[in-house]
Amino acid sequence: MSETLPGISQTALLPLILASGSPRRRHWLEAMRIPFELQAPQVDETPLLDEEPSDLVLRLAELKAEVIAQRNPGRWVLAADTTVAVDHHTLNKPVDVEDAVRMLTLIQGRAHQVHTGFCLQKNDTIHSFVDTAQVFFRPLTEAQIRWYVGTREPMDKAGAYAIQGIGALFIEAVEGSFSTVMGLPVERMGALFGHLGLLKPWMGFPG
Repeated sequence: MSETLPGISQTALLPLILASGSPRRRHWLEAMRIPFELQAPQVDETPLLDEEPSDLVLRLAELKAEVIAQRNPGRWVLAADTTVAVDHHTLNKPVDVEDAVRMLTLIQGRAHQVHTGFCLQKNDTIHSFVDTAQVFFRPLTEAQIRWYVGTREPMDKAGAYAIQGIGALFIEAVEGSFSTVMGLPVERMGALFGHLGLLKPWMGFPG
C-alpha cells in the first residue's frame, strides 16, 4: 500500500518501505506525511535464551528490515519492534486473557520500561538503535484490571496496554519519548532522516 499525502511528502524521499503490520507505526508516518509502502515481514519473534529485552527488540528490528531489504534492493526499509520490560523480564503481547491479567498485575503501581528497536536499511547500509522510555503506572485493583482486559484493548499490545487508548487512564507519568511507547521513536528517527538528507526540508538538521 502506498500513501501519498500533501505537504512535505511531495518534495521528500521516494516512498520508503515500512516493514511492519503495526497500525501505530503506520499512524506516525501518516501523521508526518512521510510516503511509504507497507510490506510486513514474517519472522520468528521468539526471544533467545537469556536475551535482554533491549537486545531482543534491536535484533528483531534489524531482522525485519533485512528480510524486506533483500527483496527490495535500492530501497530504504524501516522496521521497528517494541516490548515492555519489568525487572529484566520481557512482556510481549499476551497470549490470552489470563496472561494479560498477569502482565497488568506485574506493572500496576510501579515503573516499567518500554524498549523500541529501530532499523533503517538500504542494501548494506544499516542504521539501528534502541530507544527506551520509563512508564509509571497507577495502582490498580484486580477488578479494574479485569475490566480493562474485558475491553479487549490489551490483547494485541506489548505489556497488555495501549498508551494511546483506554490504557492512558492508568499512567501517572512517562520519562522519555511518548512515541517510543507507541512503537516508533519519531524524535530520533527525524534526526536520522535529517542527517541522511532523506527529507529535503530537514536537510541540515543535527543528527
